[in-house]
Amino acid sequence: MCKEGGRGHDATGIPGTPKGQLATQCLACPHPGVNLNNSWRTSRKSFLYRLFLATDANFRLRNAIVSTNERDPPLLNGTAYFVDRAPYASHIRNYVSQEGKSYLKKAKGLRTTGVTGVTCSRHGVWRSNGIGDLQRGERYCNVDTTFASAVGEDDTLKIVVSYDIACQWGVNLMSRLPELPESFQTHLSEESIIFCVPKFHLWAHQSQCHALYSFNFKPGVGWTHGETIEENWSVSNHAAMQTKMMGPGAREDTLNDILTSIISALFDCSVGLYVHNE
Repeated sequence: MCKEGGRGHDATGIPGTPKGQLATQCLACPHPGVNLNNSWRTSRKSFLYRLFLATDANFRLRNAIVSTNERDPPLLNGTAYFVDRAPYASHIRNYVSQEGKSYLKKAKGLRTTGVTGVTCSRHGVWRSNGIGDLQRGERYCNVDTTFASAVGEDDTLKIVVSYDIACQWGVNLMSRLPELPESFQTHLSEESIIFCVPKFHLWAHQSQCHALYSFNFKPGVGWTHGETIEENWSVSNHAAMQTKMMGPGAREDTLNDILTSIISALFDCSVGLYVHNE
């Protein structure tokens, strides 16, 4: 990944790799200063420049207590898809007694009970620094941190985020974000986020959630369904048994490679369809 990221041609080399630099960026998502014109902020069609994200937890990508972080550290800590370990772990330690949704009671022998991740919900590309390990189920402290890390310094005006429990998670999100470490602080405000529940998951919610969190009633979202992250998990889960018994560093580096290959396959298919249609 360092070779593909051109780090060998940089004066600072691998040690000077910026956070998230080795992650493949989504070419179709809005990137101010890259693929947006100079008048996008004042455009009457501002909905065209919204960022669509999806977050969710995966309990298949567990990790057993094999080796230690000291003996097997990750080679790409914080430079690809996983969050920077040090501030993430420091924040999580403040919530050791908190149990989350879908907490695995039979977690004996596991270092992590799964992962939580963020992807762009329209194109299925994993966000840089948007994946973190779970310790006691799907807790807000984990999801908040990975979401804020994935947003980073993104400067888009609106973010449409889908999450299967957005109706609960989004209620006090703005009051929890200031508690995150400084490296995870963002520009987000209540006006800048639109919360939705993915279409397949929405029908399992109570009736009062259906209108409030349905993509069907949100202007400017098109036919977005918000389930793209589930499609990505279905591919990465093929490595669940392989990575379960790895040391923490080897597992993280392997998953970084796998997530990159998933995105590369998506791009190859997209280019192939474009050439075929031409």
